[in-house]
Amino acid sequence: MVRVTDLLDPLLRRPFAIHRLCGENMSTLSHESPSCVEVLYHIAGKGTLILSGKKRGEALDLFGPLGNGFHVEHNLTTAVLIAGGIGVAPLFSLAQALKGKKDTPAAAPQVFVFLGGKTAQDVLCRNDFKKLGTTVAVSTEDGSSGTPGLVTDLLRDFFALHPPSEGIPPALFGCGPLPMLRALSEISRVHDLPCQISLESSMACGVGACLGCTIPARSDDNKGLSYQRACTEGPVFESSAIAWDHTHSLVPHG
Repeated sequence: MVRVTDLLDPLLRRPFAIHRLCGENMSTLSHESPSCVEVLYHIAGKGTLILSGKKRGEALDLFGPLGNGFHVEHNLTTAVLIAGGIGVAPLFSLAQALKGKKDTPAAAPQVFVFLGGKTAQDVLCRNDFKKLGTTVAVSTEDGSSGTPGLVTDLLRDFFALHPPSEGIPPALFGCGPLPMLRALSEISRVHDLPCQISLESSMACGVGACLGCTIPARSDDNKGLSYQRACTEGPVFESSAIAWDHTHSLVPHG
């Protein structure tokens, strides 16, 4: 949670995912001692506009990390990361962790990255992912880069050509617009694959006190609704836990 100014306007901190870890020991997934962290953002409102004007050497007041992140099973062999636009932000540090898992030469899982956007300008970090050694595919809605269409359509085509085999299933990880995440959840259901999603939700306090970022989730008996806080129980959830028919637009504030 980042305070972008010492003034009272804007009053609230802005929530950001940890995009990149610098200087950490990449032989583990703990990321205990990075020398720096990076956030990735686009200018969406007054707060991010102020942030964009910060100069090198200026101090920012922030606290974190908060909430729950992605969970990676120790025996994972294949990870599939799906990002829509600025939803790429938390997935890069995940890819860093996955490709840094090198206890033995065979320990690092194979990582496929699917990046989508409305136009080529909305597709971010393609070369950064490639430098990590991941396999990257791109789609744009206007066809200006990669395969024309939605990134979830690209993922469906991928599984049509490479159906999940027996053994340890690939794990899906996604972040992006709500319709994309809903489609991703359906793909995971059809193929019976584990899927974790990071929700792009507005957060006022970041610590679960204000209840301003609650989302509808399935109850434990799967017969009703419960409400979870994106900042505390999330922002990463199992996609099957979300009550998709009851979700509203989760729009991050700028």
